[in-house]
Amino acid sequence: MVKVSFVCPIYNKSSYINKVLRSIKKQNGSYEKEYIFINDGSEDSSLSKLKKTTKKWSNVKILNQLNLGPANATQKGIDLSTGDYIKLVGGDDIMTPDCTSILLKAIKKKKSVAVFSNYSLLKSYNKIEFPENKKIINFRFIKNPIIDTIQSSFSGTTPTLYEHKAIKKSNGCNKKLFIEDFSLALELAKLGNFCFIDNLTSFGPKDDKNRIMNNKKTQLIHDYNAALYYFVKNNNQLNSKAKIVACKKALGRTNKWAIRNSKANFFNKMLLLRIFLSTGITDYIYLLRQSCLYFYDKVKENEIRYKIK
Repeated sequence: MVKVSFVCPIYNKSSYINKVLRSIKKQNGSYEKEYIFINDGSEDSSLSKLKKTTKKWSNVKILNQLNLGPANATQKGIDLSTGDYIKLVGGDDIMTPDCTSILLKAIKKKKSVAVFSNYSLLKSYNKIEFPENKKIINFRFIKNPIIDTIQSSFSGTTPTLYEHKAIKKSNGCNKKLFIEDFSLALELAKLGNFCFIDNLTSFGPKDDKNRIMNNKKTQLIHDYNAALYYFVKNNNQLNSKAKIVACKKALGRTNKWAIRNSKANFFNKMLLLRIFLSTGITDYIYLLRQSCLYFYDKVKENEIRYKIK
């Protein structure tokens, strides 16, 4: 029987954890289940609630560590897992009851290494109306997803399912970063096809100021660029097209941030580097590095964790 490892990093999610655990426990489908939770240095009652709720569950592992960030915590959980597939779960996300079963059905269809589905943000978790996911909606796949992953920034935790064997072959989540999911998708893109479905499989809190996408936007942008920097640096076999797309994406991302957040002129260093790229410059590592370094003297000291060197 296929085995699925549910990997859930938790950091100060006390107000959500009971509902999150309930949604994990209520996942339907005929597959073996393993539950791995990583308490990433929570300072609230997350750990005590986690232990109390899962006390009578079977196949549960709980790792307690100092706060190192979601990339480190997620990879630690993956390293502990023994399932055929990895079902990542955000510490404040709610899955539909058939989230895992429909993702399993989709990932097996073309023997993909990753499947991505839809995700919705809600103002409240009271009276969630779960859609029925008995059938796959609008299945499609990409055979060689590296360039598409770079261009479209494929990523995700709760709306995704990953093949564990492929993660083991890759470098997994880059623990030199704070954010986990994009670096994982990049690594998996080297190893097989990606598939996509339009089924709505999970929900997240919309207005929570503690969510990374709400209160750590600069960290998020930086880490997406840093993920590309490390990916290109560590994969010499990438073709020049992939490297150029990565540079355009990273420089463009930082350029937009500069104009919006640091009140830089339209004609700033990032735009100048994009012009250099269009003239044929091939020092891609330098360009990607600059897309990260640009932030460091423009933000507060602790606003970005795990800066590149």
